[in-house]
Amino acid sequence: MAINKSLEEAVFICCENIQPLDSEYLWIDDAFMRVAADDISSGIDVPNFDRSAVDGYVISRADLEKLKTGNPLSLLVTDTIQAGSIESKPLKSGETYRIMTGALLPEGCAAVIKQEDVQIDGNYIIAGRGWKPGENIRRAGHELRAGDRVAAKGQVLTAEILERVAACGIAKILVHKIPRVYIIETGSELILPGSPIKTGQIYGSNRSLISGKIAGTGAMPLLAKSIIEDDLEAIASEIEKAAHVADMVIISGGTGNGVYDLVYKAFAYLNAEPLFRGIDIIPGKGSSATLYNGKLLYNLSGNPYAAGLIFDALIKPALLRLKGDLFSAREWFDIQLGGQIKNIKPVRSLCRGEMIIKEGCVYAQPISKDSNYVGNIPIILDLQAGQGLMGDMVRAKLC
Repeated sequence: MAINKSLEEAVFICCENIQPLDSEYLWIDDAFMRVAADDISSGIDVPNFDRSAVDGYVISRADLEKLKTGNPLSLLVTDTIQAGSIESKPLKSGETYRIMTGALLPEGCAAVIKQEDVQIDGNYIIAGRGWKPGENIRRAGHELRAGDRVAAKGQVLTAEILERVAACGIAKILVHKIPRVYIIETGSELILPGSPIKTGQIYGSNRSLISGKIAGTGAMPLLAKSIIEDDLEAIASEIEKAAHVADMVIISGGTGNGVYDLVYKAFAYLNAEPLFRGIDIIPGKGSSATLYNGKLLYNLSGNPYAAGLIFDALIKPALLRLKGDLFSAREWFDIQLGGQIKNIKPVRSLCRGEMIIKEGCVYAQPISKDSNYVGNIPIILDLQAGQGLMGDMVRAKLC
C-alpha cells in the first residue's frame, strides 16, 4: 500500500483503477446531460434539399439573364409553395411561384427575390433590379454534411448538441449509464436533520454536501438510511451493502488514528485492496481510497469544509471518468492572488476562492471556511507552503 501520496498521484491512482460504466440506448428526449458512449455522426445532409432562405418569389435562370439589362421584369405568379411541401414543381420562364422560408425550391429555380423587393400588380410581380444566381437560397448540406460529427464520444449531451442530433433524424443515442454513488456518514455524535437533538450531539451535514456535489456531476447519490455509529461491524456491513448497489462509495468521517476512527479498519476487515492512505495536502490529509469488489471506496474527513475540497480535487476526476465524461475535467492553471489568505500554512494546502476582475485583470480572491461566495466564478486554490500573500502566483481550478 502507498502511504501519503501527493494529490496528483492519488488522482492518477484512482482514475487508473476505474473504467467508464457500460452503455445503453436512450430516446433522444431522455438523453439530456447524459454522456455519449460513441461518436454521433449525421447520416444525411442537413437540410437534405435546396430551400428558400426568405419569404419571396422564385426566378428562373433565363429571367435572371433578362434582368441584367436593367429593365424591370414582370412575372406571373402561378402558385404558392409552402414549407413542408414535397412536390418539386418545374419553373417556366416568365412565371414565378411565391415561396415561403424553408420551402423546397422548384426545378429550374436560380434565385429567390425577397417579397419586400418586388411590386405587386394583380397576379404579377415586377422585379426591378439584377439578382445574383443562388441569392437567398440555402443549399442542401449547408448546416451539416452526411458524415459530419455532431457529438464526440465522452461529450455531455447539452440541449444544443441534442438539437443538432435531432436535426440529423437520430432518435436513439448510445450513452453511458449514470453512476450510482453511495454516501455513508459515520460518527456516534451525529444525528439526522429533523431529529430531536441532545447535548453532545450535532446534526450530520456531510450527507447533504456530498449528495449535492455528486448530483452536480450528473451522477446519482444514494444515501444510507441513517448515520452509522462508530462501530466496526456496523461500518463494514454498510460498506458491504453499498458496494452491492452502487458503482462508487464515499464514507465520511473516521479518517484519523483515534480509537473510534474505524473506517480504515473496516476496509481491512473486508479485505479491501488499499490504494493509498493519506495525501500530502491539508485539509483532508487523512483521506484514503481502496478497491472492494471492483468498486472504488473513498474515506473523507468528517469536516464539511475538508470533505468538500477533497471531493472536488480528488474524487470528482474519477467520478467523471466513471461517468464516461472525457471533456468536463478541469485543468489547473496559474492565477495571481487578489487578496491575502487569512491563515498562511507552512505546508501545501487547499482553499476555496473565486475569480474576480479588477481593473481589467483576473485575480483569485480567497474565501475562508466561514465565508460564502458572492456570485463570482468559484475556484479551488492550491497553495504551496508559505504561499498566500496578495500578488502570489498560485494554482487554481474551476469547481
